[in-house]
This record gives sequence, C-alpha cells and structure tokens, in this order.
Amino acid sequence: MTYLSSFQGGVIRSLAAELRTGGLGTAALAFVLGAVHALTPGHGKAALAAYFLGTEARVGKGLRVALSAALLHVLSGFAVFLVLRFIIGQAPSITSRGSPTFMLFGYGLIVIAGAVMLVQALRPSSTTHDGASALTAGIGLLPCPLTISVLGFAWAQGTAAMVGLVLMSLTLGITTTIGIVAVLAIVARSRMGTAFAHRLPLFERNARLLQGAAAVAIIAIGIYTLRVALVT
Repeated sequence: MTYLSSFQGGVIRSLAAELRTGGLGTAALAFVLGAVHALTPGHGKAALAAYFLGTEARVGKGLRVALSAALLHVLSGFAVFLVLRFIIGQAPSITSRGSPTFMLFGYGLIVIAGAVMLVQALRPSSTTHDGASALTAGIGLLPCPLTISVLGFAWAQGTAAMVGLVLMSLTLGITTTIGIVAVLAIVARSRMGTAFAHRLPLFERNARLLQGAAAVAIIAIGIYTLRVALVT
C-alpha cells in the first residue's frame, strides 16, 4: 500500500502537469492512474472474485461486468463532482471522504447481489437473475474522492474534450485491473471443472454448494466493508 500510494501520487502529479499544458500523455497517465487506483481497496475486487468463483460464466461476461462497473464508477464520480461544484458550491478535496449515502447504497447492492446468488443456489429454478446487475451497480456506485478530484481538476484545467478523454482513460484503466480479477476467477472455476471431469456428476451436485458459499462470501464482504467504511 505504501508503494502504491507513492506511485499513485507521482502519476497524479504528472497527470496534473499534462492537463495544464494539454499534453498528449494525458490519456496514458489517466489510464495508468485508473489501473493503479483500482488495485487499492474499495473497488469490489473481492466481491467480484467471489461472484465469478461461484457462478458459471464466460470470459466475455466477466469483461462486460468489469467495464460496466468501471464506467459507472467514473460517471458516478463525475456526477458527484457536478453536484458538489454547481449545486452545493464546494470544491472536492482529494482527502475528503466519500458520501455515506453512496457507500450505503453501493455496498447495499453488493449485499443484494450475494442474496440473489444465494437464493439461486438454494432454488435454481425460481429465478432467471444471477445477481450480476446488482453486483455491477454495487461496485460502480461507489465514487471515491480521488476519481472526483481528478475529474474536477480536468474540468477546471482543460476543455470538454479533455475531460472526456480523462473519463474514458480512467474507465479503461479501472476496467483492466478489475477485469483481470474477474477473468482469473472465471478461469480458476473452469480449471476446477476440468480437473474433476472424471467425477463430473459429483461436481455438478456440489456446484450449487460452491455458488452458495460464494454468495455468503459476497454478503459478508459487503456488510464488513460497509461497517468499516462508516466507522472510519
């Protein structure tokens, strides 16, 4: 965490300098910042891994969930900046805390995603929903102070095109990191199936147990992270 914090600080300073001059390195630096920032806690990686370890899915679905969550994360951060800047009249600070309402809503949706998975594991024929939408919203609707501040700085220093470039690059960077987590979980589950191919009937009977365990993990992750976020 110390190394990530130091490296991230250097990227932010370089990005700020590029934004002031309108440099061509803005897109690359914003991408790196998004990718590194997503390595820090609070971006749903544990919940995402638990979900795809417990649910049969293709790589394409994992990437779609990662992209959707990252885009929602950045857009919600930009929306919070607009509210702070033009409605409340407050400039966001890089050290400010995230909104308790957003944290409650976002982590609450992660808990709901786990609950949907648990119900599906217990009664697989009762629903066609797999909790992916709730998980995506739960991860995405957690705008962090850094995202808000970077987008706000881009707004203050650059043109609308530059703001859009930063938004897109941050999204792709975050997508890369959490997408790797999702794909690794999907591949791990697939390899588990391949390794136990000779005992497939038994594996199939226990598949719902794995999904149920992952659902419980998602619920626990959501509740614990929400508790820590609100207490600290």
